[in-house]
Amino acid sequence: MKAKILLNNIALMILISGCSYWENAFKEADPTVGMTPAQIYDLGKDFLDAEDYPNAIKYFDLLEARYPFGKYATQAMLDLAYAAYRSNLNEEAIVNCDRFIRLYPNHPNVSYAYYLRALANFDKDSNFITKLFAQDASKYDTSRLRQSFDDFTIVINKFPNSKYAKDSRNRLIYIKNMMAANELYIAKYYSKRLAYVATVERIKYLLKNYGGSSSTESALLLLVESYNKLEMYDLAYDAARVLKQNFSEYNIDKRGEVILVSKDSKLSEKRFVDPVNEEDSSWLEYLNIFNYF
Repeated sequence: MKAKILLNNIALMILISGCSYWENAFKEADPTVGMTPAQIYDLGKDFLDAEDYPNAIKYFDLLEARYPFGKYATQAMLDLAYAAYRSNLNEEAIVNCDRFIRLYPNHPNVSYAYYLRALANFDKDSNFITKLFAQDASKYDTSRLRQSFDDFTIVINKFPNSKYAKDSRNRLIYIKNMMAANELYIAKYYSKRLAYVATVERIKYLLKNYGGSSSTESALLLLVESYNKLEMYDLAYDAARVLKQNFSEYNIDKRGEVILVSKDSKLSEKRFVDPVNEEDSSWLEYLNIFNYF
């Protein structure tokens, strides 16, 4: 009986060692064995330049794991973030950018880390389907846009002379318009449900935080309408004056106590008041709705 158990154990050991042998026999050899950090980095960079992002990520990960404190590992961290971003792995890109900013806050390329993090946040929720059908981002959660807005703002404020500042500024304008459109979308939702007080508060928030955006005109028109519905005609008139001051093609009329605004068809060009040349009040002062309440 004991001899049988012994033979079974020996057979099991041979089987296990055989499996291990065949596993190692078919295992792909590590091509980086004996390579220097520079050689591993160059290999990953070649894949990155060839837009083979999975292999680039593979070698940059290996470089960081094997040589975590070298100069090549530092650069690999940024390249790894870029490869992840181009692979639509935006969360991984953000993590790597955050790690680089935390470890190397004074690095010459830290502006790129902020810029890349902003791009990753900007595209975090986008995918092939959303791009294909051109879904309106203003109708969905804008939290990612807010984070991206903050990141692009950092690039402009901390690195105004960097090569990323111009694109960051253009993207800020776009994001500001998107967030303003989101507020207008919500305000219209409240208005359709006759919640005019909520509509007014939402428009106030829009004008205070995103004044001068592409949604300003529509927001002011909705504000006039909402105050009329609430029978707050003095405030409706104040809102109409703000509209007229910034969009001169509008005319203000009254029907009883109700304030009416209409666009003059002869004036096709929309003009904002020049804040430099305006003598009585600046454009921002006219746009700030709180000055009238």
